[in-house]
Amino acid sequence: MKIHKLTTLVSCILAGAFLLSACSPPAPQQANSIPYPTANVGVSIANTTNPFFKALYDTYESQSQAQPSLTLHLESANNDQATQYRQYDTMIGQGAKALVINIADVAEGEAVINRYCGKVGLVFVNRNPGDKALAKCEKAYFVDGDAVQGGTLQGLKVLELWKENPSWDKNHDGKIQFAMLQGLVGHAGAEARTKWSISTMDNYPVIGIDVEQIFSDHANFDKEQARTMVAKWLTDPNFEQVEVILANNDTMALGASEALKQAGVKLPIFGIDATAEALNAVQLGDLTATVLNDAAGQAEVSLRMASNLASDNDVMSGIDYKLDHKTVRIPYQTVK
Repeated sequence: MKIHKLTTLVSCILAGAFLLSACSPPAPQQANSIPYPTANVGVSIANTTNPFFKALYDTYESQSQAQPSLTLHLESANNDQATQYRQYDTMIGQGAKALVINIADVAEGEAVINRYCGKVGLVFVNRNPGDKALAKCEKAYFVDGDAVQGGTLQGLKVLELWKENPSWDKNHDGKIQFAMLQGLVGHAGAEARTKWSISTMDNYPVIGIDVEQIFSDHANFDKEQARTMVAKWLTDPNFEQVEVILANNDTMALGASEALKQAGVKLPIFGIDATAEALNAVQLGDLTATVLNDAAGQAEVSLRMASNLASDNDVMSGIDYKLDHKTVRIPYQTVK
């Protein structure tokens, strides 16, 4: 499938605006020395097998230990929505006045809001319950990375290194033939990362390069699913055309790397998140590059927002980031 270039001036202006955003300095980090208000908060993470979610979990745990005014109930739902509902119900029974929600099932966002809106404050993190559902609940908010920025930075990194490595253009046609590993179906962040990484490569003013998608499928942010999927792609004669692999997160990028290694194939692989494992893989040459998705920043902001809601403070008290349409976006950052 050919991804056609946008030809309007508006497209270039928008692309330029996102470049300025992507290259601007990160927003100020949270002042951890500012005490949290006295608050009782519940947190459940979809799972802790995903390294990004584990980083969220670890940050919540360390923040609770550093904040004596905070009573924190912290659990992992092990990817089971029924379990997560039970966890939150128990937390509320134990006095939690606000919940931090990393939804176990992304399709359940509106149902989660319907279940808890009006009972406690709600702060969703990383997985969006849906803008309409969020808007209808007065004390419901969303914290995430700027997925548009993340995809843009990934696309820019591909362009930068493509120009430095002309040998990547295996067929010398001047195009980037690529395969894309996408996250969950219906995950807004995954959709934005996919769209903007591709459109940045293809459309970016001056440095954009024609691209051609050879494979694309959902591996659900999972290493084993990505490994299996890439292994299957390798059996297809069309895989010979693939010059670059992009993944919506590092876990899938690492799965792709394992499949290529087993087949004795070497290709540039780009991820997103900058997990410790991925950064090590970049150092070893198993991954080509990644982009930092600030798990610690998202955890700190979402926990402070929930603490503010639980104590009837202004939701943004002690927070340096901007609240826009009930959403706080923590900037992605390039990894040098």
